Amino acid sequence: MQPTPISEREGGLHRGLTRTQIVMIGLGGAIGTGLFMGSGLAIGYAGPAVILSFALAGFVALVMVFSLSEMAVVHPTAGSFGTYAETYLNPWAGFVVRYTYWIAQVIAIGGEAVAAGLYMTFWFPEVPVWMWSLGFCLVLLYFNSRSVNNFGTVEFWFALIKVTAIVLFIILGAATIFGLGMPGTGFHNLAGLPADSCRMALADCGWPSLSASSRSMASR
Repeated sequence: MQPTPISEREGGLHRGLTRTQIVMIGLGGAIGTGLFMGSGLAIGYAGPAVILSFALAGFVALVMVFSLSEMAVVHPTAGSFGTYAETYLNPWAGFVVRYTYWIAQVIAIGGEAVAAGLYMTFWFPEVPVWMWSLGFCLVLLYFNSRSVNNFGTVEFWFALIKVTAIVLFIILGAATIFGLGMPGTGFHNLAGLPADSCRMALADCGWPSLSASSRSMASR
């Protein structure tokens, strides 16, 4: 496809990140510091059934990523989805998409800085949250102001730490459930799945006999 005036306007940038750095930055950006705290809150409200919401959101994100990858192949230019919206819709759509992404990143980075500050109060409760948040923001600003190569190296190692933490959480969670090296909790306290929701709905509607029947069938 011939380059459009929009893609030519977005030109002038050069690739300074390796493939490995791009992959790790993508993984680190998807995980995020706020993911740990947000997942804890979601599980606290919905129980293990929250995995259904995660699966649905993951499927929607996967469809969007596949669509973006196809458009990136057709239009290999800087600007990403802002350029695509301007190309296929109009300049106003490109403007809205670009600044919507900017606002979302501002909110997300601010939330992650606050989450990191809350984590640090676990070890240093006497230090206010805002001081930790401000300090992390300054560190982030410093590394983002460096050259692309230095930025990619730092983000690679930060992302590796988060991926390693996720893997360790999965291993420790499985060990806690199945009793690997410690007393196992098993699945006796598993709640919040669709079957439990149906039983609660039946009980609330005044059908205790049907609710009791569903409990007996679920225990088999």
